[in-house]
Amino acid sequence: MGLFSFFTKQRQDEGLSLLIDVGSSSVGASLVRIEREKPVHILTTEREDISFQEKLSSSRFLISMNHALENVLGKIQTKTPSIPAHIFCTLSSPWFILKIRPILISEEKPFEITESMLNDFFSKDIEQLKGEFKDIPPEDIEIIEKKIIQVKLNGHEIKDPLGKITKKMELVASVAVSSRRILQSIERYVHHVFPVSSVHFGSFPVATFSAIRDIFPLNRDFLFMDITGETTEVSIVNNDILLGNISFPRGKNFFIREISSGLNTSNEEAITLFGMFIHDKLDKESDMRVQKIVEQSKNEWTIFFEKALATLSQKGSLPKMVFFTSDSDISELFAGMVKAYESELLPNGAVLQARYFDQFIVSDFVFFETEVKRDPFLIIEALFAKKLLPQILI
Repeated sequence: MGLFSFFTKQRQDEGLSLLIDVGSSSVGASLVRIEREKPVHILTTEREDISFQEKLSSSRFLISMNHALENVLGKIQTKTPSIPAHIFCTLSSPWFILKIRPILISEEKPFEITESMLNDFFSKDIEQLKGEFKDIPPEDIEIIEKKIIQVKLNGHEIKDPLGKITKKMELVASVAVSSRRILQSIERYVHHVFPVSSVHFGSFPVATFSAIRDIFPLNRDFLFMDITGETTEVSIVNNDILLGNISFPRGKNFFIREISSGLNTSNEEAITLFGMFIHDKLDKESDMRVQKIVEQSKNEWTIFFEKALATLSQKGSLPKMVFFTSDSDISELFAGMVKAYESELLPNGAVLQARYFDQFIVSDFVFFETEVKRDPFLIIEALFAKKLLPQILI
């Protein structure tokens, strides 16, 4: 008897959800219980590293990610006698691409705004969008999220446009896409362990934006960053609207590769040296050698950061507040780089303020089972899942 048929005899728990976080250096998973009027109850979390890639190859990277996913799902499987009724999978860069799309609708005669009309224009724009991706064949593109985030009629923002009459309408929409091949691969591994009807895919920047907006309702202008193993993704929010995002290929693993190359040592040794350097556990001579390489790497990361901010500043004025997520061991390193950043892009000699988005920020919104590891990525996704679940149940 196969694994699938064995699990079909188990009870499906309607209050239980499985969260999967697919990053560029690890895959995490969590079992959570979501109930109305109660904080999300995080029952367990697991995380498995993706094998370090000396040189990035898309095929090897996908195989390594699948291996980490298989391992983390196996660990979660041992923690529950029930089948979760809902599965949410959140992708970080480089597993998805997020586009913020301006859409202009202008007619000679006045027209009434209806939901079907908005959907039609949105669908047409998405078809046009598919032709803009160079790295993904059109037949492999899968839309994982789409949302109209702002509507203006005759130049004025309006919250509820349905039923209004106008000649000109401006929309701002967010569209997240991924590779159908990647999504189907994730679904195969999930369904092999938990036979659910579907997996709900989403993007980490949208989940983070939602969490920050709910927890800090007075912060209507901010930047937020997701710093992963291979990439740093930067997003800008002005007036409570996600205006744009950009990623660059410099994350935690960049520092490790530079140490490995600079000291002519293995990646495994470089990982150890970087960890010891961060925790101030190297001898004086080794510390000086690693510090020189880290300082050079920090300068290069800052150059990429500057270019990203220059691009985002074309979307709107740069806010001073920066929220960011990263592995906890590198949070102080990146917070220091953000705070030390100086640029003419910032108004009147302002400096950036960095705030690490950890479990303490969301402590009033989630409840942890005893001895469960506090995973900031999965916490953010748990909050977003609670918001999405009522929409799924409709």
